[in-house]
Amino acid sequence: MGEKKLDAFGPVLRRLRHEKNLTQDKLSEMVGVASPYISMLESGHNYPNLAMLFKLADALEVEAWEIVKAMRDSFQQDS
Repeated sequence: MGEKKLDAFGPVLRRLRHEKNLTQDKLSEMVGVASPYISMLESGHNYPNLAMLFKLADALEVEAWEIVKAMRDSFQQDS
């Protein structure tokens, strides 16, 4: 996946978090990281490893593949 495709991760994470009415602090608590890490993910300054992707998916009550598909769909809309 190219770097531009990875840029879709932050907005997807933010949208899913908002859909669940979670704050960055609450999501970070749920996945066991500091809240600035969630901010860095949402702003595109960092990307999760595979283990973190699965933790985020569990916390957001979605499957990891749904996050990846949403990223792909977002990238295709921007192309």
